[in-house]
Amino acid sequence: MKFFRLMLVLPLLFSMYGCSFKYNPVDYNTSIIQNEIETAGIGKSSFIEIDNLNMHFIESGEGDPIILIHGWLCWGAFWKKITPSLSENFHVYALDLIGHGLSDKPVGDNFSYSTEAQARRVVEFMKKKSITNAVIVGHSMGGEIAAKTAIMAPDRVSAAVLICAAGMQDNPQSLPSHIRIARAMHLEPIIALFFSEPAIRQFTKDLMFYSENPMPEEFVKDVVLANLTGKNAKKAVYKVTVEGLFKDFLNERCAEMKTKTLVISATDDLIVPPAMGREYNSLLPDSTYLEFDKAGHMLPWEKPEDVSRAILAFCGRVDQADSGASGKRSE
Repeated sequence: MKFFRLMLVLPLLFSMYGCSFKYNPVDYNTSIIQNEIETAGIGKSSFIEIDNLNMHFIESGEGDPIILIHGWLCWGAFWKKITPSLSENFHVYALDLIGHGLSDKPVGDNFSYSTEAQARRVVEFMKKKSITNAVIVGHSMGGEIAAKTAIMAPDRVSAAVLICAAGMQDNPQSLPSHIRIARAMHLEPIIALFFSEPAIRQFTKDLMFYSENPMPEEFVKDVVLANLTGKNAKKAVYKVTVEGLFKDFLNERCAEMKTKTLVISATDDLIVPPAMGREYNSLLPDSTYLEFDKAGHMLPWEKPEDVSRAILAFCGRVDQADSGASGKRSE
């Protein structure tokens, strides 16, 4: 069986290594990346200790707190396209979840990357920063974590925004066939071992972005910096993938989430199809649904102005009529 798995995946691995590297992770360290973040005007790069681990976050703006939670293999800088407008209205905290970006990446058998564990770390972050009432925004896996944070600490979460959010039980069956096959054959260790910039370039564009939208070079660099630098990087990719994706679903727990919630989907999302967003909307007690056309899973990169305006309108920072959001809305 192992031989069959290897023979099946060899063409994939060769194609993943079939390009030259443009970004060499060896050339980057924490200080260099922090400097790039601050030089680019994304925000102030800082660390905080959570569970005896260093969690990195990017901070900008003033006012009421809003916490941004990225998805699988992303980091706090994932939100760079929408943080400028959010920072005009909020004190923004964009986290690097443990196992991602510049945060620590423990790989011990007793350490958990479950979304429940990550949500608990978000709550701990709020406690340490004395944040008593915040808007929580999450994308993809981060959307599931945001929902679990709101369930775990309802007194600390004033509103939630779930963007292309994972967490619904039917989601694994709706994934593209090659991903379903890879998961069924437990190929995660092999794929993590060969995870590289060429792999990102070859497989991310058609999977994560709408067909007519180019994948930004900046996005490729960010994924490299977030996942291929630091000790234990590829082992952490494996653990995050196995432990953090498509487990411990929220269908039966949505009724517990009393927080008012905006659910946003992208019509052309291949990873979390709009049906998953509509299911969230039907199960959550107090939610509004918004769907954007001509965008894929990386909606905050593809339509950042629309996403930021939708968040601001939902939070009452701009009038709905002036939000500029062009999605299909339903209560």
